[in-house]
Amino acid sequence: MIQRIQTVFLLLAAVFAGVLFFGPIAAFDYGTEMMKLTIYGVGNQLDAQYFSAIYSLPLLLLAIFTVVLPVVTIFLYKKRELQFKLSSLNVFLNAILCGLIFLFYSSNVQETIASENVTYLFGTYVPLLNMVLSIMAMRWIKKDIELIRSVDRLR
Repeated sequence: MIQRIQTVFLLLAAVFAGVLFFGPIAAFDYGTEMMKLTIYGVGNQLDAQYFSAIYSLPLLLLAIFTVVLPVVTIFLYKKRELQFKLSSLNVFLNAILCGLIFLFYSSNVQETIASENVTYLFGTYVPLLNMVLSIMAMRWIKKDIELIRSVDRLR
């Protein structure tokens, strides 16, 4: 389990997805103030009051799934086909998360607060990084599946 390279990729994907819980996704300048978008909502940098928590519920749920899914996938090392499918689901969920961040939340927040400047922070690129890590894990899982099939042919 631990000695397989896809385990390392999946563990890194889970760790990077966990970063979303601690850091901001984007920062919006409006006047002299700055608002931050996190998975918990949008808030002022100075008083850290987050509002519209219901508005960011899809971000929070997707962030939870993108942390839990790679960890669950690691422990299914004996079921390689299921591991491959769960890794592809992780890629899909990260693509949805990335689309929500770039297409929906950042544009809507920018319009709502009439911000002129948007600064994308590290949290914006975490889903992209997770997609790459999950695809690399899928590649190695597929190699394991092919290796097992070739050994079965020899029996």
